[in-house]
Amino acid sequence: MAGSGNELAKFYLSKEEGPTVLVTLFNPAGKANEMEVETIIKGLRPSIDNPGVGLVVFDLSHVEYFSSVGLSLLLRVHKALKARKGKIALAKPNANIKELLHVTSLDTIWQSFPTLEEAIGAIKPQA
Repeated sequence: MAGSGNELAKFYLSKEEGPTVLVTLFNPAGKANEMEVETIIKGLRPSIDNPGVGLVVFDLSHVEYFSSVGLSLLLRVHKALKARKGKIALAKPNANIKELLHVTSLDTIWQSFPTLEEAIGAIKPQA
C-alpha cells in the first residue's frame, strides 16, 4: 500500500510485507504540520490496525530534519503497535535525527540501524 494520492506521496510510501510494514518517509514528513501528519496516520491506519502486523520499519534515509510534529507521527504509530506488543525500528537516521532521539530519550524505545536490511532483520520474530 502506498501513500494514497499524489499529495501524500511527497510525505511517505508504505509497503506491507507479511507482518512487517516498511514506511519510507520523505523530507517533508519531518517538517509536516499536524493536519498532514493526521492524513499520513489515516493512510497508515489499515496497516497499523491490522492484527497481523507487528513490525513497522521507518526508512529515514530521505529525512534531513524532524520537528516535534514529525516525532508525533512516530509516537502515534508506536502507541498503536504497543497495545499488541508490536515494534518500531528506524533505518538510516542521520546524525541530527539520532541526536534528537537521544535528547528526547526516544532512542531507549526505538532501535536505529544503519541499513534497512538490518532494521528488518533485527525485529523479525525469531524462528
